[in-house]
Amino acid sequence: MSEQEEMESRLLEALALGVDPVQPPPGLRERILAAASAPAGEERAPVVQLPRSPFGRRLPIGAVAAAVAIALLAGLLIGRTTAPAPPPAVAHFTISGHGPFQGVTAKVVDLKSEGVALVTFDNMPAPPAGHVYELWLITPGGKADPAGVFVPDASGGKVVVVGQSLAGYNLMAVTVEAGPDGVGSPTQQPEIYGTVA
Repeated sequence: MSEQEEMESRLLEALALGVDPVQPPPGLRERILAAASAPAGEERAPVVQLPRSPFGRRLPIGAVAAAVAIALLAGLLIGRTTAPAPPPAVAHFTISGHGPFQGVTAKVVDLKSEGVALVTFDNMPAPPAGHVYELWLITPGGKADPAGVFVPDASGGKVVVVGQSLAGYNLMAVTVEAGPDGVGSPTQQPEIYGTVA
């Protein structure tokens, strides 16, 4: 049974408990049967007028409870179908170059709900022959995990897709490593880095 069906079932059970049984006045059944069996033209039993409330016509408590329950259920269903989806959780960071990499910048867009990040580099010089740039994610404890290797285009630009969440990392850094696949741990101090937390 789905969550909605379970909620509807509990709602209907609650409505049934809210209705008080009503006993008809004595003799009503006999009067109705006598009126129905009387041939046409014969005088029928007088119609009994029920007293009116001074506040106008009242609905039985069960009908009011049912109307309220239906309105609430409709509101819940409409709310589920028309409520806009929350915007994806996105964070923006910048990492930058130092020393010989002064002027190098990268914009980091962390798509938290997707578990990936995009890193857009500008002004990157070409790496030495036989080498690549390697991107690292670094934990608060100093452990560096490889996050990809790249070579910038002729204009010094490159977009790198980090195929994992940045959760649990507080720094992103870049080092120059042996190509074409990079290494398992950094061989030098990074000169391009920034916080991602």
